[in-house]
Amino acid sequence: MKKKRIGCLPVLMIFSLIVIIAIGFIYYKDGKTYSDLETEVTYQKKEKKKSKGDDGYRVNWKKLKNKDVVGWIRFKHPKIISYPIMQKDDNDFYLHKDIKKEYSFAGSIFMDYHNHKNFLDSNTLIYGHNMANESMFGSLKKYNEKSYWKKNKYFYIYTRDGKRRKYKIYNACIVRPGSEIYTYRFASNENMDKYIKYYKSIGEYSTGLTPSVKDKLVTLSTCALQGSRRFVVQGYLVETITLD
Repeated sequence: MKKKRIGCLPVLMIFSLIVIIAIGFIYYKDGKTYSDLETEVTYQKKEKKKSKGDDGYRVNWKKLKNKDVVGWIRFKHPKIISYPIMQKDDNDFYLHKDIKKEYSFAGSIFMDYHNHKNFLDSNTLIYGHNMANESMFGSLKKYNEKSYWKKNKYFYIYTRDGKRRKYKIYNACIVRPGSEIYTYRFASNENMDKYIKYYKSIGEYSTGLTPSVKDKLVTLSTCALQGSRRFVVQGYLVETITLD
């Protein structure tokens, strides 16, 4: 029996090695698709004359052939979050497809199909996988620490109409799938006010920030480490500038 067990070990080791290599290749392929895309379609404006608050980051929309791209999301820190935002007429299409509409384990960052492309709904919902290598929305989990939020309070969304929208993060919390946090329109201002206050009350920590019912929210959602739950980061619009 001992000899048989020893004989099985090399087979198990080879199998494990193949699995590790396969997973590594999948991560490499998915990562390369989007790193190449960012290099191709984004650039830094070199002219010194820029609007106040404009850091010069630009998206060349003409190079984005896929019309399903409704925006580009970017965190200055961590830099790894810099992706096109996709939208289809259902929430499954880009779950495991890249911008080329080819199979991708990591999928794409995508907007809920209920939302309008103009980001002017009361609450715009954006989803992405929690990848182990921190690609897609894998680094959002860092926002479970208040110390991290203090240094990284903003994210940006660029849109095809030449605008850059700046959002300030006011909440991070863990919820169940199908939670009311995924409400995208509210029946009344009172309902929206209750929504904001409730989900702040179950937040990982207090940010001291509370958006008003007039603010436009964006809810970023990914898988949490706790079973089937979701980790959510929420921001509200604080600035819109037109890029030249």
